[in-house]
Formats: sequence, structure tokens, C-alpha cells
Amino acid sequence: MNSLDHSSVPPLKVESVVKCFHQGKTAIAALDGINLTVETGELVAIMGASGSGKSTLLHAMTGLTDIDAGTVSVDGQDLAALSDYQLTKFRGLNIGLVFQAFNLIPSLSAEDNIRLPATEEPGLEERVDALLERLDMTDRRTHKPDALSGGEQQRIAIARALITNPAILLADEPTGSLDSVSGQEICRLLRELCTEQKRTIVIVTHEPHVAMWADRVVVLKDGKHLAEFAPSRHFDPQKIASQYQGVLNAAAGVMA
Repeated sequence: MNSLDHSSVPPLKVESVVKCFHQGKTAIAALDGINLTVETGELVAIMGASGSGKSTLLHAMTGLTDIDAGTVSVDGQDLAALSDYQLTKFRGLNIGLVFQAFNLIPSLSAEDNIRLPATEEPGLEERVDALLERLDMTDRRTHKPDALSGGEQQRIAIARALITNPAILLADEPTGSLDSVSGQEICRLLRELCTEQKRTIVIVTHEPHVAMWADRVVVLKDGKHLAEFAPSRHFDPQKIASQYQGVLNAAAGVMA
């Protein structure tokens, strides 16, 4: 479906990325030389407090934010080399997006929301059916979003993000609008999709309960990539919180 073999190049490569915002004559580096490579079938969590740069990095990864220096490549394609039209088309096919607010179309059924990013082509209905079945939403396919729970809406949003078989799935605080039980169900689902289907997923979060499902946690602060660590497979949010705080403390010690 996509022009490149997903297995031949990293789905995501961020190299020396800089993004500055200006307040009067002062330039503030929201991203300060970020480097990150995400391999096929990897689930990476990007953690950081508000203002750390994690949302700016996510927007740079999608091409929704222009960067001042460095490169962002998705499936081997440098996003900066594309025109606005080409980027929009490329993003629609190669980058699946999941948001905190679901962003479903209220007037459309669940299955019609899933079809939105796809072009009418052979096999589309089979893909819709397969996603509905895998996400346990087959019996809710004709329901509109207001007839679905928050967790069910997020499942439909995930299916919509996957309908084009993208190189990478980017999720921005995907459990932020959900209760704790529904949030953990969504995290478990993303973990299973990564493991079963070799989906490549990046989650932006400030929650240890979310980051604990990742293969790798990347810690940002003040636009800098401070460190990375691998969560234990015991799915212990307190351990994640401790490791995260340890990274921040170590960085503070270096700066002191």
C-alpha cells in the first residue's frame, strides 16, 4: 500500500531537530537537537512534563509543525522535501494519528469514520471488517460516536488510524479523556497490536500508567532528549515514575 517496504528502513528517524518559538526578541528552543530512531514493531513512549517539548516533537513527526533545523523522515521520506499537497497525501497514507479527543465525525457511523482516510479500492471492506473484529467493535459498527463510550470511540479512532496500513502510528495522550479502566484497555490494545502485527507506535504521555506498556521510554525536558530507559515487563507504574524521576534528578545534578 505504501511505496517503501516498511521493513527496509526505520519507520521514523528524527535527526538533530531544532524548533524555536519567538517571544519578542527572545527565541525559545522547544526542541533542541533531538535525535530519535524508532524501529519496526517498536512501541516508544515519549514522557515529559507540560512544556518539555513532547507535543511539539509529535507535531514535527507528522509534518504539522515546520522545524528550523534537522530532518524528520517517515518510512525513509524526508518530510521537509515534500510540498504541502504531497505532505498531506503522504501523511494520510503513512502516518496514523490518534488524539486525546478522538476527533470522530458525529454524523457518521463507526464504520464510516474508519473508512474516512482510505480510498475506495479493492479490499477496503475486508480491512474494515478485520479491524472491527480485532478491536472487538463489530457489534458497534453502525453506531454513531454519541452512542459509544469513550473507550469505544478511541477504539474506532485507532481503527481509523490503521485503515491505510501506515508506517507508524502516533498517539497524543490517547488515554487523556478516558477513565483509568478504559485507559488501560486502550494501552493493552496498543501493546497487543505492536506485538501481534509488528505495528510501530509512538505515544506521547506524561502518565507512568501509559509509559509502562512501552518497549522504550524517551524522556524530554526543556526541549532536550535527556535519556531513555526500558520498562520492566512487570507493568509497574510506580517503577516507571521512579525511573523517570531518576532521569530528571540526574540531569539536574549535571546542570548544577
